[in-house]
Amino acid sequence: MDGSTHDVPFDSYVPDILERPSLGMIGRSAAMTELRRTITQFAPLPAPVLVTGETGSGKELVARALHDASPRAKGPFVALNAGALPVTLIASELFGYERGAFTGATNRHRGAFEQAHGGTLFLDEIAELPLDLQAWLLRVLETGEVRPLGTERPRRVDVRIVAATNVELDRAVARGRFRTDLYWRLAVLTVHVAPLRDRRDDLGDLAAHLLTGIAIEEPRRLGSDALQALALHDWPGNVRELRTVLLRAVAKSVSTTLSAADIVCAVGPRLISVPKPANHPDAIHAAILATRGNISAAARMIGLPRSTVRDAIARLGVDRTAH
Repeated sequence: MDGSTHDVPFDSYVPDILERPSLGMIGRSAAMTELRRTITQFAPLPAPVLVTGETGSGKELVARALHDASPRAKGPFVALNAGALPVTLIASELFGYERGAFTGATNRHRGAFEQAHGGTLFLDEIAELPLDLQAWLLRVLETGEVRPLGTERPRRVDVRIVAATNVELDRAVARGRFRTDLYWRLAVLTVHVAPLRDRRDDLGDLAAHLLTGIAIEEPRRLGSDALQALALHDWPGNVRELRTVLLRAVAKSVSTTLSAADIVCAVGPRLISVPKPANHPDAIHAAILATRGNISAAARMIGLPRSTVRDAIARLGVDRTAH
């Protein structure tokens, strides 16, 4: 668990790999630039990493980037979501079991730690791990040994841990829901993934990248008005929500160029929010484009009187018929 088998010079692994679109490290915002810098700095180190960020912000992508940019890149990357498994299964999935360990255990099962030997184990939603299993996990981290259910013989494992959470783990510690000693063991290095609303400069590049994977048969692109519509939303579901919206837009649009109307239809007008002041010219312009020149609909979208939107159209010189 100490990474001693991977004692390789730092310079051998500082990559341009983080620039590969396949890793999802898309964007030129200050937040993404800092994130790539941090990953490059942390990747060669053997210490555990705690990745924090909202749901859908790309924490697993960060974990994969840490693995792929590390000396362990040729080893396995194993992901386990602690929040997606029934409590009764978490122990067996983490630590494995021997044949006959319990009713139904007809074959030996290698747990996530053994599967990830020589590589990286990504533990998502770590805050959801029950307290008794937190103690088991702590022991594995401290001893470098795992004991599958049904056996008394521990097995050595060489694994780097990357854990992730969308909650404030220090508050969970204060409330007695997460072990203090495990928290400090996991949070040796910390990486925060900024929400999409804080890196709107990345929306265009990120959406274009996602579209290459969504519209395989017939390439799709974003019109300038579609980009403005994207910027109107706060994206509470982050990148995961953006992908879903683009999927809907592609499925319903008959054009190879997605419009603002396609985006609004896919998001849903009631979900659209306005990050800038409602009377900001960009917000009004985007709302007019998104609603195809419908003054009443635009006014409802951004919460302004119809007369204000009408006056803004005249002032901005927006052509309501060119949509």
